[in-house]
Amino acid sequence: MFQTIYHIAANYLKRTYSSRAVLIFQLLMPLIFTFLIGQAIGGPSSSSSSTTVEWILPIVNEDEGVFGQTLVSILDNDPAIRVEEMSLETAVSTVEAEEQLAAVHIPASFSEALLTNQTPVVDFYANADDARLTQPIEQAVMSSISQLAGFIAVADISTSVGDQALELEDQTAYFETAVDLAQQKWEAPPTALQINEDEIIVDSSIPTGIDQSSPGMMAMFATFGMIGGAAAMVQEREAGTLRRLVVMPISKGSIILGFMLGILLTGIIQMAILIIAGALFFDVAWGSSPLALSLVTFAFALAITSLGMFIAALVRTAAQINGMSTLIVLSIAALGGAWWPLDIVPTWMQTLGRFSPISWAMDGFHDVITRGLSVTAVLPEVGMLLLFTAVFLLIGIGRFRYE
Repeated sequence: MFQTIYHIAANYLKRTYSSRAVLIFQLLMPLIFTFLIGQAIGGPSSSSSSTTVEWILPIVNEDEGVFGQTLVSILDNDPAIRVEEMSLETAVSTVEAEEQLAAVHIPASFSEALLTNQTPVVDFYANADDARLTQPIEQAVMSSISQLAGFIAVADISTSVGDQALELEDQTAYFETAVDLAQQKWEAPPTALQINEDEIIVDSSIPTGIDQSSPGMMAMFATFGMIGGAAAMVQEREAGTLRRLVVMPISKGSIILGFMLGILLTGIIQMAILIIAGALFFDVAWGSSPLALSLVTFAFALAITSLGMFIAALVRTAAQINGMSTLIVLSIAALGGAWWPLDIVPTWMQTLGRFSPISWAMDGFHDVITRGLSVTAVLPEVGMLLLFTAVFLLIGIGRFRYE
């Protein structure tokens, strides 16, 4: 059985990659469309964007203590930030009027919260239409807050050690006390500062540029290729090849699994090459978790292979599947977010897009690429793709005809 599956899959791969047109359509065309669409929706990947730009950052400092002004000073010392202090109403209006990308509000209780070991909150206002551009500003604010937290930790340790040092005459004991307290603070760090993203900000992890078009075009053209494999199965049925195989001592399961394995491998090979090409030619950062990326890619390949089987079971001729495949692929690609992020389309379109396996694959790819997440984060998307696989296979295998 396994030898039969292997030979059918190997024969499918050989016939597929012996065609120069297939190589051009599966590899060259996706790269061309990746570049063109990437430029149209935002330019190069976020990983290659410049960090030398100076941003004006309105600051509203209502803090009655010293720590608020300290945070303002740290931000002002950042070479990428130019601080402008103003009232809360003015700061928010400049963001809403799109005069500035973001603003920061330090509340009146900021220092008091720090001194009483509570968790203070800093309000961060951002322009929803420029979510990608506000990411560096938000990172600069978070970095400044982390720096202030470090100052507070050092001051806390020094104060504690200094209080005890007044009662110590032995410098060695003073040093040992300082090390001991520092270790305690390391094991139980001081209260962290948090950024409260105001309701006018949207998710700043909306993919743009090459980060959107690279996985999108990869998913769309891989779908074209794998559904093309289903068309090959229908052609074999029309030519009588499947009928001849059935009368031989070969099980129907071996025939189906052999074709599906070949189709699955072509999809995985195509996506692997496009992932490498995206990293080399377009500087796409495919995340820090190869396992998460591999899981999404494999689950997506399974789902589309099963979709091809489902379509092959519904049509009678190769002409029908050739006509249907283009319409189906373009529809599920557009609705699934392969052309543009689903975050920017109307709610009804986002809901409809959830019926496309491409939408779940794109969510998984963006979890890895744009959001830098790992295996745990992509498990829901992988689970939904496997559910698509099960449904398509159940219907496709049950209805497929060999003659």
